[in-house]
Amino acid sequence: MASGQQVLFLLPEIALTTQIVIRLRKIFGNQMGVYHSKFSDNERVEIWQGVRQSKVNFVVGVRSSIFLPFDSLGLIIVDEEHETSYKQHDPAPRYHARDMALVIGKLQNCKILLASATPSVETFYQAQQGRYGWVTLKERYGEAVMPEISLVNLMQERKEKKLKGHFSQTLLDAMQSALQKNEQIILFQNRRGYSPYMACKDCNFIPKCSNCAVSLTYHLGEHELRCHYCGHIEPPVKKCPACQSIKMETVGLGTEKLEDDIKLFFPQARTQRMDLDTTRTKNAYQQIIQSFENHEVDILVGTQMISKGLDFDKVSLVGIFDADRLLHFPDFRAHERAYQMLTQVSGRAGRKKDRKGKVLIQTNDPEQSLLHKVVLGDYEAMYAIEIEERAYFYYPPFTRLIKLTTKHISRALSLESANFLAQKLMTKLGKARVLGPEAPLIHKIRNKYLFNILIKIERENIDLKAVKKFIFEQVEDVITEKSYKQVQITIDVDPL
Repeated sequence: MASGQQVLFLLPEIALTTQIVIRLRKIFGNQMGVYHSKFSDNERVEIWQGVRQSKVNFVVGVRSSIFLPFDSLGLIIVDEEHETSYKQHDPAPRYHARDMALVIGKLQNCKILLASATPSVETFYQAQQGRYGWVTLKERYGEAVMPEISLVNLMQERKEKKLKGHFSQTLLDAMQSALQKNEQIILFQNRRGYSPYMACKDCNFIPKCSNCAVSLTYHLGEHELRCHYCGHIEPPVKKCPACQSIKMETVGLGTEKLEDDIKLFFPQARTQRMDLDTTRTKNAYQQIIQSFENHEVDILVGTQMISKGLDFDKVSLVGIFDADRLLHFPDFRAHERAYQMLTQVSGRAGRKKDRKGKVLIQTNDPEQSLLHKVVLGDYEAMYAIEIEERAYFYYPPFTRLIKLTTKHISRALSLESANFLAQKLMTKLGKARVLGPEAPLIHKIRNKYLFNILIKIERENIDLKAVKKFIFEQVEDVITEKSYKQVQITIDVDPL
């Protein structure tokens, strides 16, 4: 900035901008602009014009700020570079802000700083190969010590009849102790709503969304069943439509139920919830974070919004629910992301040197090796296993992935067009590179049936431009075919 260049500071979540902006404003004052979707169009236009006219030379923003009209960037900082929030899936344009930063850095000849306590496997691989510089910070700021992380065996507590709802006795005792010492607590559950779904006790009927292939989530506050994909809402089911039983009950745990349970166990504690439902208004993030920072709240319950970057002095305890669900997601990055999420949320505890934090991870499988790597903070052991598996099964960083998705209200037509496209792609790319078509985990969204084709392209000795041109031509051929004119095909490239 001193030499007249511009700086972009990228953050993955709007929640993070709230705290960091307050701290950066003390140093940079009005030289700094903030850019994210909670601002009005007028406010965003003001930043856009400020950047274009070089009146604003320092911008803190979320992924969309990468498209601001910078013309003399000297530095791009990508904080929490591993975060999935940097990826824009829908609607188009589909992009990854970290990868865009690398491209823009090359175009504008500026420096890129990628920061993370748990780098993505791809980024760490590039550093290991010497393509990126590598700096390790071995100590926490202000001589703070790392928190003590423990696994709580839910199976054991269940046998001993110590479980109270979804809370282990170990966690309840630790919470009681923290509250008595006037310390703060963060509870992490990566599912919003009161309960993931409702079910009939007699026949196990589960209310599902009429537009998407997902169960409806029960929200107690609004007393409604809601689809988190298309927004469809309907009243809770009182009588089972399948067997006419009145034994409908909520199943599982969401942040709203967690907040409700805490009020039963600790009625004197001041509790606040931070998830998509409580942060819809412009200043909601700021109000929640400030009230927690000012110790007007004792227990903060939240989803992944609270898992990264936030810095609170008085948090001594972090409790993690449903850790097993993170591990068993059908995705080749599931273990990497589980490690990142659990490590990041653990890092919210004990951020001052006079207060060692405590983290309790509730699990049904305390022998799970990845959880032990989280306890030991052994990123490199996690990476060693991941990189070996990626090489064996031919996944990034050893290949590039391109995902083509067909969408249509007719399942038969969506599948037929996907098969037709896959056959066309195989003519030049071969069967080894073209996988599918396969229905994704959630195969119907907004009344459209989805089928995925995954293309794996090696990184060496291949003309990538020619491959991309060939793929575009095949997609165009399919959608101009009379039978498939109504089929929508999206192309999405996996992050670097």
